Amino acid sequence: MQLKWWGIGIAFAIVGCAGLAPAVRADASDDDDNGGALLRYFNDSNHILVRSMMGDYTFTLPKSAALAVHWNNERVTIPAVSAPPGSPEAVDAITTASRPISGNAYQDFIKVRNEVTGEMTKGNGAFNYYVSMESDYLAQQVGAHYAKDLNDAKLNLSMGTSYGWDRIDPLPDDDTRTSPASKTTLHWNAEATQVLSPVTMLRVGVEYNLVEGLQHNPYRNVYAGGTIVPENQPDERQRRDVFVRVNQYLQNRSSLKFSYRLYNDDWGITSHELGARLSQYITPGTYVRYQYRYYTQTAADFYRAEYLTTNGIDGYLTGDYRMAALSSHLFGVAVHFDLGTLAADTRWLRPLGLWANYERYFNSNNYSADILETGVGLHF
Repeated sequence: MQLKWWGIGIAFAIVGCAGLAPAVRADASDDDDNGGALLRYFNDSNHILVRSMMGDYTFTLPKSAALAVHWNNERVTIPAVSAPPGSPEAVDAITTASRPISGNAYQDFIKVRNEVTGEMTKGNGAFNYYVSMESDYLAQQVGAHYAKDLNDAKLNLSMGTSYGWDRIDPLPDDDTRTSPASKTTLHWNAEATQVLSPVTMLRVGVEYNLVEGLQHNPYRNVYAGGTIVPENQPDERQRRDVFVRVNQYLQNRSSLKFSYRLYNDDWGITSHELGARLSQYITPGTYVRYQYRYYTQTAADFYRAEYLTTNGIDGYLTGDYRMAALSSHLFGVAVHFDLGTLAADTRWLRPLGLWANYERYFNSNNYSADILETGVGLHF
């Protein structure tokens, strides 16, 4: 169960169901307070269930300032070990689980995460604060960014930075040998957006992150030298990437978006990501979107499918498949309906929007997922 233990990722869910989401309407004033809520359920191929309740709200403030607030309550259920007690399958599932295994590993494990983000904007600048709380993890971050239009608003330059500090207090576990620890993340980015023509826009950017502190999973063990030892990764990581995006409007009420990202870090991972998205209006209130993404990466220097000794590679060992070499593909299609346009004469339908999204993901490490998601958007 290779689940990210401090911030549960739900990128590759297999089933999603309906919810309420903010829908920004073309006739909505930027000066109006507005908000929305979203309820999502996900169940991945390992039967890990994620229920998320989210809300987004925007408030106008004096002196042309604005405050945006986002909250998320997430409940994750990791299924109990289903193999017979004492069997090789049960031993493997328990010793390599990315969750605490003290108590009864044959009962479902439940974790709850609460997250709040607030951002205040005024003029060209913005400041934000983020906090996420779990039973074994507290994450906080402060950030700021500034943007400026130049050349008759055809060029926009922006810069941003943030600093995060996390406190990790692993829950009692039969095999956990990690004491309370911390992690810090220093981030900065710079972007330039250029309007090349009335129908073409180009954006380029760079990002840098310096991460220091505990970066491995304190609940995960690794087979090494014929025995089981705790996972251990370096406590410092420099991550950097550059990206380019091109948006092109087509004359038949459609648009194309292309993107490329090059990533590299000092753990030995280099990745390339290519993406394309086509959006096409079918009627004035209905459009369909197609997307494709290809991703490939090299393995971390210390990653091995098998470790011959308990020392691993220079003392580092990992059971995280994300540290291995891999390539992946994602295909997607989505349909959106704006009832404010389609049912303009029906007052109670005008604030609503409907959407349905399907994605197919698979990678070279024998993992695949189908993502099906539907929703109802409400603007108020």
